[in-house]
Amino acid sequence: MQERIRKFHHNRIFALVFWLVVVFAAIVTLPNVNTIIQYDGQPQLANTSQPIKATQIKNHWGRNLDGTYTVNAVFNNPTGKLTNKQQAAINKTTSALQKKASYYGIQKITTITNTPTSKPQLLSKDQSTEIVQLAVSHNQGPVRSIASQLNGQIATAGLDTYVTSPEIVNDAANQHISSFTLIVILMTLLIALVAMGILFASVIAPIITFLAILISYISTLSLATNLAYHWNFAYSEYTPIFLLLGISLFTLLTSFWFFRELRNRIDDGVESQAATTQVIHSLGYRVLISTLSLTLAFGSLVFFNFSTIRAYSLLGIGFAITGIASVTLIPVFSGMLGHSLFWPKKTRPELKDRKLWFHLAKFGLWQPWIAVLVVLYFAGAFTFGSRQPLSYNNAQDIPNNQAVQGARILSAHFGQGKSTPVTLYIQNKQRFDNQNQLYQLDNLTKKLRAQPGVAAVTSVTQPGGQPITQYYVANQLSSLDTNLSGVIGQLKSVQKSLKSDRSDLKQKDLTTEVKRVNKLATTATRLSGESSSLQSAIQAAQSTSTASGNASKKAARYVKQLNQVNSQLNTALSQLNTLTNTISTTSSEAGTVSTNLSTYETGIKAVNASLKQTRKQVQKLNTSLTQMYTYLGGLQTSEAAKSLYLTPTQIASGDFQQALVNFTDTKVKTTALTITLKREPNAKTTAKTLANLKRVATSQLRGTSLKDADLTFSGQPVVMATIQRQYQHDLVRVLLLVFGLTFLLLILFSRSVLQSTYWFLTFLASAGIGYQLTHVLMQWLTGNDTFNWQVPLLAFVPVTVLAVVELTQLALSYRLNQTGLLDWLLPGIAEAGQTMRHSLFIIIAGVLGLLAASSQVLTAVALITIITAVVFNLALPVMAASFGKLSVIIPAQKPYHFHFGRGPKAKRSARPTRQEVRQQRETNHDSDEN
Repeated sequence: MQERIRKFHHNRIFALVFWLVVVFAAIVTLPNVNTIIQYDGQPQLANTSQPIKATQIKNHWGRNLDGTYTVNAVFNNPTGKLTNKQQAAINKTTSALQKKASYYGIQKITTITNTPTSKPQLLSKDQSTEIVQLAVSHNQGPVRSIASQLNGQIATAGLDTYVTSPEIVNDAANQHISSFTLIVILMTLLIALVAMGILFASVIAPIITFLAILISYISTLSLATNLAYHWNFAYSEYTPIFLLLGISLFTLLTSFWFFRELRNRIDDGVESQAATTQVIHSLGYRVLISTLSLTLAFGSLVFFNFSTIRAYSLLGIGFAITGIASVTLIPVFSGMLGHSLFWPKKTRPELKDRKLWFHLAKFGLWQPWIAVLVVLYFAGAFTFGSRQPLSYNNAQDIPNNQAVQGARILSAHFGQGKSTPVTLYIQNKQRFDNQNQLYQLDNLTKKLRAQPGVAAVTSVTQPGGQPITQYYVANQLSSLDTNLSGVIGQLKSVQKSLKSDRSDLKQKDLTTEVKRVNKLATTATRLSGESSSLQSAIQAAQSTSTASGNASKKAARYVKQLNQVNSQLNTALSQLNTLTNTISTTSSEAGTVSTNLSTYETGIKAVNASLKQTRKQVQKLNTSLTQMYTYLGGLQTSEAAKSLYLTPTQIASGDFQQALVNFTDTKVKTTALTITLKREPNAKTTAKTLANLKRVATSQLRGTSLKDADLTFSGQPVVMATIQRQYQHDLVRVLLLVFGLTFLLLILFSRSVLQSTYWFLTFLASAGIGYQLTHVLMQWLTGNDTFNWQVPLLAFVPVTVLAVVELTQLALSYRLNQTGLLDWLLPGIAEAGQTMRHSLFIIIAGVLGLLAASSQVLTAVALITIITAVVFNLALPVMAASFGKLSVIIPAQKPYHFHFGRGPKAKRSARPTRQEVRQQRETNHDSDEN
């Protein structure tokens, strides 16, 4: 049993079992990579960032709108304006969608029909495109499935329809990355297999390398995705690709070292297991320091807060696993297979002496200053040339996608920033349904709209993006001026009437009338007395006529006449009694009239005085109103008249209550302003515009009733600006940390500060040249003048592997050198150059798989890596030789001493003698020949 265990140990079977268990567990526990990319691929922002705070607000927003996506259903007529028939078709589609709202999780539908005040924001100016906004519940599923469902439901004959939103576009970007991730993985592994087959003219060796890459990659990927799935560790949408890139390149290089050394020892007759052990001892230190450098450099990124950068720390684990696999897994097969590993080629390949690095180094030794200046000139021209800002828009790399096309339609017909609006949430302690708060909100709306880069702003007071005239003082003053003008005219008529009435009430006429009535009353009294006397006489005459008896005919005739007279007198008496009564009444009434007229005269005097005073007051009031009219007319044309003033009636109106529903939360203590930018989000202007908007909003509310309100910005431009700010803040620190650690380890391994500095500066210059040349090529090939912000990070991986592998080899060669620097430069650099072509071939082959994806990002990464590798392998021997020689001969030169004394005692500056100069030249010449 012990012998069998010893045999298993000798053949490294336990290592093979260990790796089989590891890869089996990795495959079994590997989560769905596409799902992880979809949900965790986007950068994870800090909880204190504006977008995360806005998400928390939106989760409790509106009337039954918490936990919803805002989705735009876009209806476009590509041939011109929407016709009445097409408009009716849109209304029919919307009505049908409304009936199925609960099935599709739609909480609210906003159209130009049910929200007329928002028509300018829902219908384009050319009237060819209409938007129907949908609030869809998160419970309906991911945005990808929501877009798929709604896209089929809004299809309308004769119109192009799209379902789009920033969330759907971002998901489309993740979906695009997921679609080519598997292709890139397969192509990279296939090219690695072919590359190793070409290098060793073998079939078995590439398969072993393929298995080593596959096992290391699956183990690392499973660990990375499980960390993201179970422990919410940072994850990037490009995590599967950059893990493959780093692991495959490092495995290819270490496998090449191992197989080349193993082939030499086996061909020399060493037994396979012994040869494998010797190779491990020989290359173990080199593999160890390379693994340690890469593990520490990338593992240190775990200390960064930005999730995308922190995700690259998983490479530290990947390089550690790869390094262990290189010295444990590959030896298992090499020990068992031995010479069969290199089947079908039976003989050792003849190694030719490669002279490229030799000649480049010799040129550097011959003319070090010229070599340095030439390399620095080209490096400076490309490294410090024109620099374009990075792009933070993931949509530019997406092929034809309906959500992206819908966003482009919105940008074309509504303005570039329409598809990616900015939302400003304002949280206040007081409600927003009163004049004081609404006045401040309206002023803020107008202030934000006036800022550079802003196309439109909608708010509760301006739901359509434009002021509603009846809500403003100017419009209200116009009605007031009209009414005031009428009142002034009426006052002038009253003033004129008062003057006429006063002239009609003349006191003299009234006095004459009173005197006449008094005279009439006196006459009536006298007549009444005379009537009484006459009545007595008639009564006496009547009694006389009755007592005369039988008389003569004359008497009878007289009596007859007397009777007639008596009868007439009776009649006259009766009439006189009536007249007396009438006169008495008239006399009494005349007295009353006289009294009333006297009283009336006194009243008339008071009225006349009052009318005179009233006329003066009316005249004064008319003057005041005229001045007020003039003031209000001037106020109407001033800036003050542009202020908002909502009456309680207007606030209670249906239109304004609809605006409150759309722009405030349930408690009416949080409101939202939607800001549309003039340009789509970009690195040049978006961050500055948002910073200016935040500064202006804070300044505008300072000192008002909203001074204590909390302001929170959200939207895709805010997310991009947040990513840009964090990325730009961390990128320089990442470069300093990773390159700094690599540089320090290079110094440690080479035990030379000066030479390591020269080599590392050469690498940095080569990387700068590769970056700038790739930018020029990509602009020429695609017409796109900006790199995606992921490009520098992705290119950072293969470029760092290149630097570590090649500089580690040079550092070890320098450290193991037992001669002087000048004696080592030419042979040491030339020896390192023997594997240069193989390393260069492996680096180029390792990134060619990236070109299989239809992605500008990965194409740029491949070009940067290839150009950097080529430039670095051409510049390194020249710069290493030149700086190495200069670091020796410059300190060896004696300095000149200048003395300004005069006379025979003044000493001349010390100069080397001719013999010393001749000896120095001979020494340099001998060094060049060596």
